[in-house]
Amino acid sequence: MREFKFKIWNGSTISKPFFIHDVKEYINEKCEILQYTGLKDKNGREIYEGDIIAINNEKISLKLPIKFGKYSFSKYIGECGELSDSTDLYGFYVENEYLYIQMLNGNVIIVGNIYENLELIRK
Repeated sequence: MREFKFKIWNGSTISKPFFIHDVKEYINEKCEILQYTGLKDKNGREIYEGDIIAINNEKISLKLPIKFGKYSFSKYIGECGELSDSTDLYGFYVENEYLYIQMLNGNVIIVGNIYENLELIRK
C-alpha cells in the first residue's frame, strides 16, 4: 500500500517529507501541498507532485512535470495504431501520449521541480 506523504511549497522553499498526521504544522493559506506518488526514480528518490522527471540524464532528454488530477488514457490497437476508447482517470500523470505514470517507477530521474526549476520544461 502507498504511503501518504506530503511536502509543502511555501513560496520560497519545499519542506522535508511529512506524513498526513503532521499536516497542521506545515499548512498556511499561501502554501501548496505536494503529494507523494508512491513511485521512486532510478536513484531511489521519492517522486512527488510537481517534480520534473527525465527519461535519462542527457541534455536532450524529455523533461515532464508530475501532475495530479483528472486525465484521459487511450490505448492504441491494430497495426495502424487505431485509437480505442479513452478512459478518464483521476490521479498522478504526466502530459505525454506515450507514457503512463506506472511506467515511470524506477525508469526516470528527478531533475528538479516546477517551483524552483521551471526552465527545465520545454514547451
